[in-house]
Amino acid sequence: MTRRAWFQVHSFAGVVLGLLLFVICWSGSFATLSHELDWLVTPAARVPAGGERASWGTILAAVQAAYPGARVTRLEAPLYSRSAAEALIRLPDGQPSRIYLDPYSGEVRGASSLLTVWRFFRSFHRSLFLPVAWGVPLVSLFGLLLLVLLVSSLCFHKRWWRGFFRFRRGGRRMLWSELHRLAGLWSLGFLLVMGLTGSWYGIEKLRAGLGDGITVYAGAPGRSVVTLVKPDGAGAGPPLPLDALVREARRLRPELSIRTLRFEPGVLYLDGQAGSLLLRDRANQLRLDRHSGRLLYDQRGEALPAYWRWVDTADPLHFGSFAGLAGKLLWFCFGLSLSGLCLTGVWLHAERVVRLQGRGRWPGTLAAAAVSLALVAASLPLGLQELRSAYGAPVEGVRQLPAVAPGVACVILGWIGVSLLLLAFWAALLWRSIPRAPLPRLERLLP
Repeated sequence: MTRRAWFQVHSFAGVVLGLLLFVICWSGSFATLSHELDWLVTPAARVPAGGERASWGTILAAVQAAYPGARVTRLEAPLYSRSAAEALIRLPDGQPSRIYLDPYSGEVRGASSLLTVWRFFRSFHRSLFLPVAWGVPLVSLFGLLLLVLLVSSLCFHKRWWRGFFRFRRGGRRMLWSELHRLAGLWSLGFLLVMGLTGSWYGIEKLRAGLGDGITVYAGAPGRSVVTLVKPDGAGAGPPLPLDALVREARRLRPELSIRTLRFEPGVLYLDGQAGSLLLRDRANQLRLDRHSGRLLYDQRGEALPAYWRWVDTADPLHFGSFAGLAGKLLWFCFGLSLSGLCLTGVWLHAERVVRLQGRGRWPGTLAAAAVSLALVAASLPLGLQELRSAYGAPVEGVRQLPAVAPGVACVILGWIGVSLLLLAFWAALLWRSIPRAPLPRLERLLP
């Protein structure tokens, strides 16, 4: 293919499919820092840094004392030294709740619904609130689009590797063209990572739905490679104290920094980090019989087969969590850069079409934009329905919208408002690129 043909591919893909790509990149940027945004806007999630942390048993006892009758389903370690530990519980009426605790004293600091900034952005970025069965593959197709844009840009830019520190001066169009080119060049590695990992999530979903149905390495029969052993002592008296089970886990895996505890019927699940590079917490996990302390399953991330190691690597790469806060901030900046590339690309296209008097406009652009806007618009009622069904309390048999913390609501609504303004700007750029028939001269209208 010629350089001109590659440019046509790049322009067509970016303009015709760019609106949804922008929405996905824009939401993904904030998804990388969603935990940190929750920390900023949720007072109960912030604690003063202390010394030695309270034991897991102390934290569990504090939750049980504050919420008698509730069933604790999960405990999570604090993300940073000034972050609260968290517990997920199910209240006697069946409603789930998130509890924040001081990880140093075990004191309960507050509670919220499960709808947080993190949950909103992860769910929206994953499937645009569309049904997961086809929403995830749809979003993942835009990972392939990123790869197409990446390859096509390198093919039509002559000696692109020489342009990292070159900036041509000129008018307004030259300025935005150079910014678009430089942002793309400096984001090449990020584009590749996002393209590969984004595409991968769709492959996972298609394998689960249309392939062999395998979704995890270890789990239930028919859905996993390794079938988990059932506990022998399930239902045989009260379980062992949590601290005793944690001590046994640390004896078995002294290198494991425990991040999550999950309480399953007769089983205590633990996961965390064990020093392996680029693995999410669940790659390293232990399962203990809660009544006998017997080891039921021990998974080590470094021993996973290559396919399953990649499965547990995709998330840290996609969200930048492999390098802590610094990695997330870097990923956030790159995500904003990709979002800006979508907008500047359409602006440059509109300028080019106007300059060429409509000859460069892609057919079907407005139809594609209309479909994209329809999908984004559909995400609103579908998102409200998901929030009701997953997090809302039933009132007279009808689930209501969940009570959301004021800070969380401000972040979500503020983001939606800014997004709508940017989408309006996008639509205006596309409208500007439509050639208009000249108005008839006045003398032709006179009798």
